[in-house]
Amino acid sequence: MAASASTSSALASRGSNSHNQITSFKVYGSVFKVSSRYQFLNPLGKGSYGVVCAAKDHETGQSVAIKKVTPMAKRAVDAKHTLREVLLLQFLGKHPNIISIHNLSTNLKDDELYIVMDLMDTDMHRVIQSSQPLSDAHAKYFLHQLLRGVKYLHDNGVLHRDLKPGNLLLSKTCQLKIADFGLARKIPRCVATSSNLPERPRSAPAMSSNARVSDRPPMTEHVVTRWYRAPELMLQPDGLYDQSVDMWSVGCIFAEILGRKALFPGKNFLHQLTLIFDVIGAPPPEATTRIQSSQAQRFLRSLDRKSKVPFRTLFPNASEAAVDLLDRLLEFDPAKRISAQDALAHPYMQDIERKYRNRSGGIDPPPLMRVDFSFDSKNLSNMDLRALIVKEVDNHRKSI
Repeated sequence: MAASASTSSALASRGSNSHNQITSFKVYGSVFKVSSRYQFLNPLGKGSYGVVCAAKDHETGQSVAIKKVTPMAKRAVDAKHTLREVLLLQFLGKHPNIISIHNLSTNLKDDELYIVMDLMDTDMHRVIQSSQPLSDAHAKYFLHQLLRGVKYLHDNGVLHRDLKPGNLLLSKTCQLKIADFGLARKIPRCVATSSNLPERPRSAPAMSSNARVSDRPPMTEHVVTRWYRAPELMLQPDGLYDQSVDMWSVGCIFAEILGRKALFPGKNFLHQLTLIFDVIGAPPPEATTRIQSSQAQRFLRSLDRKSKVPFRTLFPNASEAAVDLLDRLLEFDPAKRISAQDALAHPYMQDIERKYRNRSGGIDPPPLMRVDFSFDSKNLSNMDLRALIVKEVDNHRKSI
């Protein structure tokens, strides 16, 4: 979520210390109405789906982040975005590299949802843009945490679909947590996802629009901020995709950490593809056979003369192991692109993965009983979707 330099002001209206009382304050011009247990501290950022501030929780003594989601359910697209984020943060937030929910509340009159979450100090985008020196140890530590979080998502059948530096929150001690799950989707059932399966098959990168799918319509390409978007999402927007789209984004983020600037800062759809192929070169014919679009096939044939630029040239200070892993992350063919599990086993990660396993036993929270995304494919009314949101909020409040 992008940060803003705008100022904010607190409007005191705390009539009582009772947590049934409401306090209100303004953040970037948006009025927050939350339990009086929370005291406004400072603004953190704003984006298309919400405003975030820091607050003090007087009940626990902790500092927290409060995200105001609005509109919560004005349109079906808003309601589904909200429901996805609430469901996923509740189910997946037990992992140390995924942001977790502390509390939830709604203001139905004004169509608002308030998500109280872990408070982090900054995000990866700000760190990359800063003058803070980043060593290979920093890059490796950040990538290790990102891969562990992404692996947990994929093990639970979830595609994030919006991985970018601004959605990776960081603490002063360099702890990383993945945030913003409003664009997430489940991995289709026809794609094998469990990293625990032996010889895990990888799905085709994109199926034709008339392909039979067991449980959901094709995904759109209107996901992932353009600079971090996998090429198959642009070349075949009506296709069906697997977890490899997230792994491309991981590769773009890793390259940005190494180079301190975006690797593929495309200005539009065509410019984005041009920048990608200027670096990775024209894909081999066998990697393009699953692309069904005749227009995309013509575009790919026009790239015959493009050759790969070695990542060693672009990142001269990176180790051989780092460059090799980057090559595997930014592989054009999704069927050959490295998975999160395999990336964690890559030589570049071996020393930090070994330390992690020795320190923690290498035990992540076990995979869950798959998040229920059935609302995504059902023709539910806004009233139905709003009721589901309220039900999830009530369930969460009863569980804490």
